[in-house]
Amino acid sequence: MLKELGWTKFVQRLRTRSDFASLDEVHHPARRLLNFYKHRGAPVKLATKPWSASRVQAALRRGAHKSCAEYLDFLREEFVDMRSKMQWVVLPASAVEHLPGLRISPPGVVPQRDRRPRWIVDYTFSDVNPETLAIAAVDSMQFGHALDRILREILLSDPAFGPVQMLKVDISDGFYRINMNIEDIPKLGVAFPTEPGQEKLVAFPLVLPMGWKNSPPIFSTATETIADLANQRLSANIQPPPHKMDEAAEKVASPAPPTQPR
Repeated sequence: MLKELGWTKFVQRLRTRSDFASLDEVHHPARRLLNFYKHRGAPVKLATKPWSASRVQAALRRGAHKSCAEYLDFLREEFVDMRSKMQWVVLPASAVEHLPGLRISPPGVVPQRDRRPRWIVDYTFSDVNPETLAIAAVDSMQFGHALDRILREILLSDPAFGPVQMLKVDISDGFYRINMNIEDIPKLGVAFPTEPGQEKLVAFPLVLPMGWKNSPPIFSTATETIADLANQRLSANIQPPPHKMDEAAEKVASPAPPTQPR
């Protein structure tokens, strides 16, 4: 299908939707940038010239990190799932070695105690991260000193409203909610591990990949905008329409207050 359609139409056929809703009623300084990500995808701009064919072949021969050898079945399951969600695609190296801007980075697998392993891509080893231009909104990443900020909010909370309750929300497949610019995807190619004698394979992220330098600030641009809009509505005391789960939530009993030690 790739040979028949060409790269751009091939990706468009695989990636048929975006997780961005309409931004027409979004009044925020980041609206223009988010519209760009919605319609064009996240760009990958590098400070160096494209790789030569010999460098691409050398990266393919080197392949994946040796940690992948013990987890081939796990990686295959992961990529089948991600392919079904239109997040990644794996193709024969012979079919993509001509793609403009192609670069190949090695993946690895990190074992985790009592949890599924975690696969990663080393975009630093391949020099993709050091050579990526920082054109994302880096200031959107409000990281660091989380414990200090949480304790401050608890300390300054109004006791008239009762004990402080905290909620941690983890967005499933967070980075994978924002598409990549189609023409730039080959720059983030990954050497998918194969067994000896098998044809070389290359995996491509259709969405923001874990491990790429600009994924966190681009993702944070979306999430911090959401937080800003939510806080604006709370400050304006805007009452949202009822949610379909509200009735079920009302039936859940509130947690009992902590008992005081004697």
